[in-house]
Amino acid sequence: MLRSERGFGPFVNRRRLLRGGTVLAVLAIATPACSSPPAPPAVDELEAQLTLARQDSELATVAAGGTSQAVGAALTQVAAERRQHAQALSTEIARLAVSPTSSSAVTTTATSAASSPTAPPAPLADVVKSLRASADSAAKLASTSSGYRAGLLGSIAASCTASYSVALAFGAAAP
Repeated sequence: MLRSERGFGPFVNRRRLLRGGTVLAVLAIATPACSSPPAPPAVDELEAQLTLARQDSELATVAAGGTSQAVGAALTQVAAERRQHAQALSTEIARLAVSPTSSSAVTTTATSAASSPTAPPAPLADVVKSLRASADSAAKLASTSSGYRAGLLGSIAASCTASYSVALAFGAAAP
């Protein structure tokens, strides 16, 4: 039978383990409290997303008039979704404008290229290209945002991606 010599006990014992766990728990709680929260995106960045949503909606509406019934229905749905995105962004911009941390004024004027009778129908490729750019822009902004704004922008990016890669994918083969 082996005996341990005096002063040579196990390196890790229960007491040291509990002390170490307590120190780690305190550090885990204190570390996030010491850092500052990420700054909310400027209203200008959200207004740029609002402009993109309105442009995509108008472009899809115009393009829907010059395509087959199936492609036109998909483009009409894309236009409706982008109008909903514009409404959600307008609401968030208005909320930020009321917030004391915001310094920009809200601008919610819309241009209506879709109502112009002289505008020729936009090709489907232009709608897809515009949706792809909007998805990339929203995804980049979402990665630097937090909370509701990050969720809103992530949802917009996902919706745009689904629109050009799923809803309008058949349109490339359609006449």
